Amino acid sequence: MNPIEHLWEILQRELNAFQPRPTTAPQLEQAIRQIWTTINMATVNRLVRSMRCQALVNANGGHTRY
Repeated sequence: MNPIEHLWEILQRELNAFQPRPTTAPQLEQAIRQIWTTINMATVNRLVRSMRCQALVNANGGHTRY
């Protein structure tokens, strides 16, 4: 139910493909910042719209089928 989890997945996928691969903490930070700026708001909005909030409300915060 949390769109940030999907954003982390996108970030990880992009980081795995990042070239050249970061080998130091500063390089990793720079790569993450660079990738983060390429994630557009349309992607974020799509993730938020895909949330099944009503299903969660109907389940009183319990498990849903999503």
